[in-house]
Amino acid sequence: MIAADTAAANGTAGDMTGAETAAQLAALRAIVDGLDYGIVVLDAERRVQFVNRAFRKFWRVPDTVADSRPTFIKLMYHGRGTAAYAVAQHQLGDYLTKQLESIRSGHETPLNIRLCNGEIIRFHCKVLPGGGRLLTYGNVSDLVREAEALEQLAAIDGMTGLNNRRQFFKLAAVEWSRFQRYGRPLGLLMMDIDLFKRVNDTFGHHAGDEVIKAVAKVLQVHKRASDIAGRLGGEEFALVLPEATADSAVGAAERLRKLVAEQPIEVDGKRLAVTISIGASVCRADTAAIEDLLNEADLALYQAKRSGRNRVCRYAPEMAALGTPAAGSQGAPASDSAMAASKNLESTLR
Repeated sequence: MIAADTAAANGTAGDMTGAETAAQLAALRAIVDGLDYGIVVLDAERRVQFVNRAFRKFWRVPDTVADSRPTFIKLMYHGRGTAAYAVAQHQLGDYLTKQLESIRSGHETPLNIRLCNGEIIRFHCKVLPGGGRLLTYGNVSDLVREAEALEQLAAIDGMTGLNNRRQFFKLAAVEWSRFQRYGRPLGLLMMDIDLFKRVNDTFGHHAGDEVIKAVAKVLQVHKRASDIAGRLGGEEFALVLPEATADSAVGAAERLRKLVAEQPIEVDGKRLAVTISIGASVCRADTAAIEDLLNEADLALYQAKRSGRNRVCRYAPEMAALGTPAAGSQGAPASDSAMAASKNLESTLR
């Protein structure tokens, strides 16, 4: 009798424990389903055991697919088929491959994925006991956008909105690599505001700042979308011209020079005539480095200064013998046209 009662008690206790466990699992599932980041649980064979609501929303996975316990590859190919990824077609396979590599290896390095609605999801893989995988997909859109904004601020010249020196050379190096790899034409312009020191000395640094911003605006508005404009420092600017031959680079430089010369700059309600000098150079088969291209354009710029300013000069090998002016020298002694430009500065602010 006692034995029977004990057995019955044990059976009841076992039934209650099973019910409690089921209730706890259901509660846990409800909690995980309510999280705002996606969760997928895979078994050791990489079959889906659980997919929460957030993941289904991220990847537009219908319940019929998520609850059918598909393989992870099938699950992700569903997302691919519904255009859940906001990336170019050639990048889709790369994203999927990186996820699969992370799952197979168990590496926990995060991977950011951009969805078609602009949201950015961070993928993370965690190895579970028994060989399963816990995959999490957190929405980090705000964090990534803040990081991108900070990165952009670090790359932009605060006064002009152009690329700063560091960013300009970073982007120029990319175009140089393209030239090295494919031999595509590549040109570069170096520009300098004529008699800029006299602008500052005569009209004050506020006027100088306005002149710099006005010249930068001309570059920003009138360059091609593929061109890379940067302020290298002070009154010096540069422009990388992908797909530019020597003639087209000089043509672009001449167009920019005229635009600056023909558009008087407003300073405190008055108009100031300003000009720029430009040196142009293009990559050749024997161009050894991006620094050589920059140096050649700089030599051509110096020649434009020597020749009277407010003009464009194309690099020629004989310019190397002329050297460059000392920093802050404003170029070679002024020619008649340069003297005229100097007088213009003093007479046109009215």
